[in-house]
Amino acid sequence: MGDTMDFTGSIDFKDLEAPLFIAWQINSECNLGCLHCCEESGHSIPNEMNKEEIFNFLEQIADLRIPYVALSGGEPMLHPHLFEICEFLRKHNISLKVETNGEFINEGVAAKIGRLKFRSVQISLDGATPSTHEKLRLSGDWNKAVSACRFLIKAGVNTEIVFVPTKFNIHEIGQLIDLAFSLGVYGVYTGKTMRIGRAAQNWDILCPSEQDYEKFFATLNEKVAQYDGKMKVYYYPYDVIEELKYRMQYPAASLLVLPNGKVKLIGPLPFICGDLKKQSLSEIWENYKKSWSNPKVIEFAKKVVNDPKLLAEANKWVELF
Repeated sequence: MGDTMDFTGSIDFKDLEAPLFIAWQINSECNLGCLHCCEESGHSIPNEMNKEEIFNFLEQIADLRIPYVALSGGEPMLHPHLFEICEFLRKHNISLKVETNGEFINEGVAAKIGRLKFRSVQISLDGATPSTHEKLRLSGDWNKAVSACRFLIKAGVNTEIVFVPTKFNIHEIGQLIDLAFSLGVYGVYTGKTMRIGRAAQNWDILCPSEQDYEKFFATLNEKVAQYDGKMKVYYYPYDVIEELKYRMQYPAASLLVLPNGKVKLIGPLPFICGDLKKQSLSEIWENYKKSWSNPKVIEFAKKVVNDPKLLAEANKWVELF
């Protein structure tokens, strides 16, 4: 899924003994076939971390006092140890967000999440109508996603909606935000579509025009004003290339962990800076710091900026260490 909108700002990451944030794709299995999936989810990749490896990683997160973890997939609700992972993180007072399509959240699951006091649950809702949402999220069920929001809110869970704009749903952003407010969600998060993974493969049928984006951001500004003090409407105005250029100067104090324990430098680039099956989290953090000055990384990033089609290479991993 990979719909996270979290950024750790321009903190000088080199001064830190550990990252401030872990974005962890705990599995690649998914019940949907979303046209825009950054991770090309829907199957199990070889050698996903087993339970022992997962809990070894969790112990390191706790030992390093990393304050915030976001779990995604794939579809994290399909992971057999999801709630054990969540319980461990919350027991150690680590702030936790889960990003999900919502289709496996019923009243009982929502109540369980409510008891664990997550920072938030982010539901992907890519249309104000079932037909629009399900055109992007193949095999998806709009009604289940909306019901998940209702169940979570009833259980007292801080609930967010994330919306990915495409040619065929961007016009529904105003209605979607109104729907979110009627449901009682905490906030709506959106921004330009990331040209990574399956989105890169389907770019011609997904990418909105500049005129579409102009109307989109104008509507967002109206909704920000309309719901000021009532509901958060947050949008990140930059595309993945602009984000990459910024991160080359100001790397985030965060790590992106894949289901098999490999750690990516950043989503849009193919570089792997560590492997939790072979190295400690502290060692990988040191690798991460060094990687940003690696000539191979700098050269390829410049090529991507000049030719965004190279973003299609983001999931063809290149080991740096």
